[in-house]
Amino acid sequence: MYQDSEAPVAGRSAEFWARDFARRVTLVKPEDTLRGVFCNGLVRFVGGLGCEKQLKRCLAAGGEEKFVDFFSYPVVTYLRMVSAVLFPLAERYGSVEESLRVLGRQAMADLQGSAAGKALSMMRTGDMRSRLDAVLAAYRVSVSFGEQSLAWMGPTSARISLRNVIMPHPFHEGLMLSVLELGNPRPMKVLGRQTGPLDCDFDISWE
Repeated sequence: MYQDSEAPVAGRSAEFWARDFARRVTLVKPEDTLRGVFCNGLVRFVGGLGCEKQLKRCLAAGGEEKFVDFFSYPVVTYLRMVSAVLFPLAERYGSVEESLRVLGRQAMADLQGSAAGKALSMMRTGDMRSRLDAVLAAYRVSVSFGEQSLAWMGPTSARISLRNVIMPHPFHEGLMLSVLELGNPRPMKVLGRQTGPLDCDFDISWE
């Protein structure tokens, strides 16, 4: 069984996350890509916070001033852009984990506003099965890597497993919640855990 180097608790140290992101960069393959819409969305998000210094750091890490939304870019580009601004964002949002959840929500908002994401709106109904299917579909239209699976654990609970995904599990928690909560009055919980160097499981439950 995979064991993290630190206990699975919120509020891990900056040193832990610096090591974690550096490790992830080494595990990325050249053929691992994602849509440029996520890089553009991150730049807009950081720019909207009003800190020119952080915006410049983000752009420098990405190596480009502008990305083409529907083009594919090396995922390591996005990983480095996030890493460049993650700790300042942690000061704003209280922890690295919460910053990653915020960025996950932002990534899904960017996808939903793109041409590739328009079809996902048809799956956002009150039916939870359709919403969970939309979560899996979001990954399939967004990135070239990874495997996703869904298992029903009960009438009001499910588990999504992600294999070979690059971002840490709090990022995916935010992404999933942004789909599952949209227009849904029922309280939702998404609890993720790392099960391998690039693998995560997410226990999802609702009332």
